[in-house]
Amino acid sequence: MGRSIPLVEKEFVAGFRQQTEWAGLIASAFFFGKVGSGLFIMSVFLQSRLGMLIGLLIVLCGKGGAHMLYLGRPLRFWRAMSRPGSSWVSRGIWAMSLMLAAGFIAISLPPGSPLFMPLAIFAVICAFVVAVYDGFLLTSSPAIPIWNTALMPVMCMFYALLGGTTMVLFLKHLGFIQLSGKFTALLPSVEITLLVVNLLIVLLFLVGSINTGSAGRESFDLLVKGPYAVPFFALVIGVGLVFTLLMSFVAGPRAGAGTVALITVADLIGHYFIFFLLLKVGVFKPVLGFLKI
Repeated sequence: MGRSIPLVEKEFVAGFRQQTEWAGLIASAFFFGKVGSGLFIMSVFLQSRLGMLIGLLIVLCGKGGAHMLYLGRPLRFWRAMSRPGSSWVSRGIWAMSLMLAAGFIAISLPPGSPLFMPLAIFAVICAFVVAVYDGFLLTSSPAIPIWNTALMPVMCMFYALLGGTTMVLFLKHLGFIQLSGKFTALLPSVEITLLVVNLLIVLLFLVGSINTGSAGRESFDLLVKGPYAVPFFALVIGVGLVFTLLMSFVAGPRAGAGTVALITVADLIGHYFIFFLLLKVGVFKPVLGFLKI
C-alpha cells in the first residue's frame, strides 16, 4: 500500500514525524517501574518481606534512577511533582514516593506488628498506580494516535503482574523466597495464564492500531513492516511471549533453576522491548495537509 503522506524528520515540510523525546531512559523507567511494582504486589500477597524489599529497590533505583537521569537536574524532579491534579507524570511520581515510603516502613516493622498490613495494603494501592500510570500518561497523548487507546494502561498492568510473577518464581528458585506447597504449584499456572492474556492484549492492540487514522497506521507499519519489525516479532512476540509461554507450559511446576532463569531472561527481554518499541514508533498527526505543487 503506497504512502500518501511522507515520514519526515525535522525539516519544515508536511508529513508524519516520529517523536524523539522519549526513548531508552523512559523505556527503562517504564520497565523497572512495572517489574518492581509487580514484584512488590506479588510479594505482599505471598507475605515475603524480602520480595517486597527487592521490588522496592527495583522501583527506587531503576525507575527513580532512570527518571533522574532523564530529567537531568533534581530541581526538575521536584517541579514534576507539583501538578498532581492535571499531570500523570506528577501523579506517578507521588504514587512512587508514597509506595516507597509506606513499603520501607512496613518491612522495617517487627513481625506481628498491627501496622504492617495497613501500610502494606496502602503501598500495594500505590504500586498499582505506579504500574499503570505510564499507560495513562501515553493514553493522554492524543497527538500520537497509537498511544491513545484504553488498552495501554491494561497492557501496563498485566505486564507488571507478569513481571512480578516471573521474578517471584526466579527468586524462589534462588532460595530468597519461601512458598507454601499450594503457591509453588499455583504460580506456574498463573504465569502461563498471564502470558496468554498478554499475548492477546498485544494482538488486540495491533488490530486496534490499524483503525487509529493515518498516523496510527504509519506507527503500525513501522512496528510490523518497517525497521522495528524484526525486534518486535523476534524479541517481543517470539522471545518474550511465545518462547516464554512454551517453556513455562512444558516445564510447569517441575522447572529447574536453569529453566526458570531462562524463562525470566526471556520474559524481561520482551517486557523491556514492548515499551521501548511502542515509544519509538510514536508518530504525530500531521499538522499540515500534504501539498502537491
